[in-house]
Amino acid sequence: MIIRFSAFAIALSTGAAFAACSSAQASFPSCPVEGSGKWLEVCAEDQAAVYRYGPSGQPELELVAQYGPLDYAPWPGVGRSVWETVTFYNGSYSYTVTISMDRMDESAWPEGGVTLRNGGTDLVRLDCRPQEAQVGWTEGLTMGKARAGLRWDPGSGWIR
Repeated sequence: MIIRFSAFAIALSTGAAFAACSSAQASFPSCPVEGSGKWLEVCAEDQAAVYRYGPSGQPELELVAQYGPLDYAPWPGVGRSVWETVTFYNGSYSYTVTISMDRMDESAWPEGGVTLRNGGTDLVRLDCRPQEAQVGWTEGLTMGKARAGLRWDPGSGWIR
């Protein structure tokens, strides 16, 4: 699989926006949000997953989720697109972060974004700027779930 990043995204990978995750491998995505000066980032840290949204290096919102209850769906390994989703909760609000890439198109770029819901009603979808999503494509979230004593079963989801 070929994963491409824009020169702008690579330059940012060492800047303040990317520095919030402990390493590039901890990033699930990290990207500037299209049409705004905001940044979206999910980090797969050792003890928990972290969602951040806001100006680069100064998040307006940070949510931390322990791996046991984390709502995370890894790519099942089939289909044209590689994709994953993770959802963070804050009261009645949910923030579902998605990443995907067409693995059959060598010119494809990773895509991502977040959908904000309140009580199951979609409020807004914010997309990463085209060609600027930084995706680690690592198993950080899966390994976090494993440390919580869970394993992925394609037919059942996360099981002990």
